[in-house]
Amino acid sequence: MRKCIKCGLDETYTGITFDEKGVCNYCNFYEKHKFELNDEVALELKFQEKIEKAKEKAKKNNAKYDCLVGFSGGKDSTYIIYQLMKKYKVRVLAFTFDNGFSTQYGKDNIKNALAKLDVDHITFSMNDEILRKQYSMCVKMMKNFCSVCFHNMHYYSYLFAHQNNIPMIVNGRTIGQILQCADSTDRIEPFETSKNLKDFEHQMFRGLEERTEKMGKIEYLKDINDIEAVSYFAYHKISEEETMRFLEEKIGWKRPEGVSGHADCFAHSMAEYMSIQKYGYPVRKGELAVLVRKGELTIEEAENILKKDWENFKEVSEETKEKFYNRIGV
Repeated sequence: MRKCIKCGLDETYTGITFDEKGVCNYCNFYEKHKFELNDEVALELKFQEKIEKAKEKAKKNNAKYDCLVGFSGGKDSTYIIYQLMKKYKVRVLAFTFDNGFSTQYGKDNIKNALAKLDVDHITFSMNDEILRKQYSMCVKMMKNFCSVCFHNMHYYSYLFAHQNNIPMIVNGRTIGQILQCADSTDRIEPFETSKNLKDFEHQMFRGLEERTEKMGKIEYLKDINDIEAVSYFAYHKISEEETMRFLEEKIGWKRPEGVSGHADCFAHSMAEYMSIQKYGYPVRKGELAVLVRKGELTIEEAENILKKDWENFKEVSEETKEKFYNRIGV
């Protein structure tokens, strides 16, 4: 099987191509832009500029908040809220999408963070019958359901921000998630940010959003074009371990014990299982390749992590499957 000589991604990975030297398109893109992607001083200045513009716009709009931040109780969203409030003096409204997959671990961390940070918080949900239909349809057709959460969370965040004159939404996507399929600067941070839902989702769906919109399958709030979506970790470098230690020290955040993946979502193991079934590899294959390009992992280290993910998620307990399918109505 053909593999990239630099990052180790093989020919089964989504959208991959190789040049005559055996280097993949994603590595060539990174190599071309690595200075801008790793200039921490310039990235921090760019982030600060976005924050200041959001503050000015919120003040002009007489908005109560400068930004929205999706809040699951996990390390990334908690860390972002802390930094925005304490370091950047941003008026944050935290929001949680109640999709029926939250764990008690995530709920407890949300409760603790709200008490320690004194941040305003809302929880929203949608018609559960419609949501279950969306989940079941995506699972049957695409062996995927995370895209449903992704779309609905951001759909309602854009809608709510627009209704309340909030100029910015800050999300917790990692640099690995952002760059895992990046071979162009088009709508990719930190090169470009999105001002509307459709452009933001292009980074995940890579053209599928165009087809689904034409088919009338998904609503993209086409009249909302003035809310900037900013990925905090596109501008700040910090490891998972550093993030967890920081939160433990500052607010008594609890790290998950004996759990691989996202402990704030009980369905994460099903997402991994479906990825292996559909693509032949775990969810974070592309994310780990980004870390290899950045010199933070070797190919061998990335392969060992993927091997562990494979072993953890190649099978899912019948109890977990039953709980998941009961939730989505299949």
